[in-house]
Amino acid sequence: MNTQLSGSRKLAEVPEFRRSVYIYPDEPVEVRRRKMFDKMKPRAVAEVKQVSITDDVLSVNGADVFSLSRGFIRESRLGVIASQNGQ
Repeated sequence: MNTQLSGSRKLAEVPEFRRSVYIYPDEPVEVRRRKMFDKMKPRAVAEVKQVSITDDVLSVNGADVFSLSRGFIRESRLGVIASQNGQ
């Protein structure tokens, strides 16, 4: 099978690559989280939301949304859960 891929995200669509290919990130997780953190704050301010930063945790309208140490934070009925998709 001869498949041409224009983007790495399409690798998951090719059965023979589905389990054997992992794309390593170009930057360490800390750098990627800092960039995300730095993008999220001005975006929330531009949307006229209340933004605060305490102990490297970004809060929008009183809810914690992103942490430099753990990535995205989401609320659940059981409490706050730190997501690992920021890695």
